[in-house]
Amino acid sequence: MRSRFTAMSATALLTASLLVGSASPAHATLTGCTTWQEGYVVHSKCTGGTGTQAVYVSGVHVNPAVGWVAMTGPRVGVGETSSVNFPGTVWYRSTTLYD
Repeated sequence: MRSRFTAMSATALLTASLLVGSASPAHATLTGCTTWQEGYVVHSKCTGGTGTQAVYVSGVHVNPAVGWVAMTGPRVGVGETSSVNFPGTVWYRSTTLYD
């Protein structure tokens, strides 16, 4: 019984290592990405690379009854600005990269 469990564990480990080894690399290689805020509007922009990007924002809505909110701006290409009007206090902002 113990040898069967060992064989099954070894097979599972081998399968997992093959899956990890064959995973394709990420294609989006955007560079020079920045985020900034002007009032309630949050922006992100990448100045180089390939792929598309969008601004991501989360925080507390101006209406306390709504609570925590997360929003994503439109996907845009290199050199373009993604913007979202966030109705509240921004706690976190970042750039999300896409292929």
